[in-house]
Amino acid sequence: MDKLNSVNQKSLPERTADAIVSMLHMENYKAGTKLPNELQMAQRFEVSRSTIRLAEQFLARQGILDIQRGAGTFVSSKLGVSDDPLGFSLVYDKKKLTRDLLELRIMIEPRAAALAAQNASRKDCELLFTLCDELDNIVHSGENYIKKDMEFHQAVANCSGNTAIHNLIPYIHQMQALYDSVAGTRRPRETAPEHREIAIAISHHKGVDAYNAMEYHLISIRKRIGKE
Repeated sequence: MDKLNSVNQKSLPERTADAIVSMLHMENYKAGTKLPNELQMAQRFEVSRSTIRLAEQFLARQGILDIQRGAGTFVSSKLGVSDDPLGFSLVYDKKKLTRDLLELRIMIEPRAAALAAQNASRKDCELLFTLCDELDNIVHSGENYIKKDMEFHQAVANCSGNTAIHNLIPYIHQMQALYDSVAGTRRPRETAPEHREIAIAISHHKGVDAYNAMEYHLISIRKRIGKE
């Protein structure tokens, strides 16, 4: 009864925000995806545009949405995760933190790749190969490729169909990317072909191969850290 009363006491914008979050999950909105405009959202949820605006502002404060003036409202890359919920910024030994985060990735991401091989659609696989091509171009141009690297790993996590992995991976990557310059883990020439092997395994729906390719990729990074 108390829980029911708590729900009933929520304001209309808060209840609308809950409905928007449900829409994001049910329709598998990815980070960076643009939401329908205010009028379309108001019609969908049968509320006023001002209610939609307040609901989206509420979700933006939670790190779920990103409101860009003049461009629209998008799913935030933070996916509702605060900047440092686990206090990693307070860890003094950043090199050790980078290694520890990589160990966590080795525990999680090969399994995510295996799940992706089971669940990835043709469209998902096309995105993975597009990201591989884009990474190749960035590497050849000599530009910073870390963001594209993270996009690929997030895409694999998205393909897994596991919501927990989907939400956890961007935070782990964000923290590791922040400290990678300390430990020198990035090697673009090796990363590009390793990504493509992962994509090939997923596109062929070979779970074991996808697991092994991702594990090899991450262990290779760990070995490169050891040589620093």
